[in-house]
Amino acid sequence: MKKTLLGALLGASVLLSGSARAGTPGSAGANFLEFGQGPRAVGMGESQVAVAEDAYAAYWNPAGLAAMEYANVALTYNKALEDVDEQYFSLAYPLQRGSTLNLNFTRLGMTSFTGYDATGLKTGDVDASDYALGVAYGRTVLEDELTRPRLNLGLGVKGVQETLGDVTARTYAFDAGALYYLHWGQLRGDAGRQDAGLRLGAAARNLGPGLKFDSVSSPLPATYQTGAAWRTYPWGDALTLSCDQVWSKDQAFYTGFGAEFTVYRLLSFRVGYRTGQDIGNGIRAGVGFKLKIFDLDYAYAGFGDLGQMHRVGLSARLGGPVDTTAPEERTLQAVLDRGARLMQEGRYYEAVIEFDQALQIDPGNRKALEMMRRANEKLQK
Repeated sequence: MKKTLLGALLGASVLLSGSARAGTPGSAGANFLEFGQGPRAVGMGESQVAVAEDAYAAYWNPAGLAAMEYANVALTYNKALEDVDEQYFSLAYPLQRGSTLNLNFTRLGMTSFTGYDATGLKTGDVDASDYALGVAYGRTVLEDELTRPRLNLGLGVKGVQETLGDVTARTYAFDAGALYYLHWGQLRGDAGRQDAGLRLGAAARNLGPGLKFDSVSSPLPATYQTGAAWRTYPWGDALTLSCDQVWSKDQAFYTGFGAEFTVYRLLSFRVGYRTGQDIGNGIRAGVGFKLKIFDLDYAYAGFGDLGQMHRVGLSARLGGPVDTTAPEERTLQAVLDRGARLMQEGRYYEAVIEFDQALQIDPGNRKALEMMRRANEKLQK
């Protein structure tokens, strides 16, 4: 069974690959836009295009924003290599079920360094910093018969600024993404799980005109990412497997693999691997703690002799759900309503199938049991 699931996951990701070409390292500007956001994402090998459904989805795939039920704010601090550090802020607010607006901000800074003129003489300390301010939106455009999302789409736009000494360059960029769900929640252990099944994701990031410093222009690090994720509940706890493939203007092609196991919805263990890393072994790892309204996450990534990156993130759920009915209850009610309509139309056999589905979601549901009894009585007459 495990081999079958893993094979389906990898196969789906490969089918999504397309024919994009990898770029050449160092050929683009605004490289800070390529820093993967969120400790969870990094701990899973940066394979998130079909996984992220929180405030970090604004970075990985804005289509994932549409799945959010609570307003969510996320903050990440990344102690990068040498004297570089990065901060990321994202606020996502569901306008209604299946419709979420996002505001995000990225800052990268570094310690001042000594500048030199064309003759090699010192000119004093030079400061450098990068910023990006963006908005994103995700929406569900297609649902299945149980009102679960089938297809989400998302868009984002951001302003980008790089400063080096007394010279500043500005531009803008677009992001776009899609997320397709295959709900297979009738598998053993997954019945009634709104998020169980296979997901296919695709995203394009950092599309736009390049940056220009004086007379020198650099293109943005346009990135194309496709992937698949499988979520199941083999022991009653969530297991997520993911695989992404990434092409970038500024990086060699790479594949990311990730796994996350969450125990009692409280503690998550993550491990990942990224191919094509020139320095370091590409292994990632992380852990997450889910409290009442807060999530605390940490991720580690090693880069050999250059050192390590340590990411710490804090996110919080704000207010109540956009729809006060729980996902399982919405699904159950939709099935019961459809069964009742079939009963009114005299389609008793089809009604029995619907009530059986309701009992898979909630085996002890009295209404479903009573409606099942009535439908069977009608069939016997």
